[in-house]
Amino acid sequence: RWVGERRCLRWPQAGGAIEKRAEQWRSLQFVEESEEVTMALGTAWKQMSWLYYQYLLVTALYMLEPWERTIFNSLLISIVGMAVYTGYVFMPQHIMAILHYFEIVQ
Repeated sequence: RWVGERRCLRWPQAGGAIEKRAEQWRSLQFVEESEEVTMALGTAWKQMSWLYYQYLLVTALYMLEPWERTIFNSLLISIVGMAVYTGYVFMPQHIMAILHYFEIVQ
C-alpha cells in the first residue's frame, strides 16, 4: 500500500530478512565494465554531437546543403592543417632567431 510517496512492504516473519536482502540486492544497479565503457562512449558521443551542433549554429552552416557543408568543412580542415604544419616547421627557427636577438642564447 502507499503511504505518502513511499511504498511500504510487509515482510513475513519467517524468511523475511532473506527476502528483504534479495530485494535490496535486485534493486542495486550493478553495471558491468563493458556497460560502463558503452555508457562512457554514449556520453562522449552526445557531447560531440552537441559541440558539432553548436559549430553548425555559430558558423551558420546549418543553412547550407550537405554538399556545400562538406566543401566548406574540407576547406577549413585543409587551411587549419596547413597552418599547424607551417607553425610546426617554421616556429622553432623564429623562436631561435628571437632568442639570439635578445642574446638569451649565444
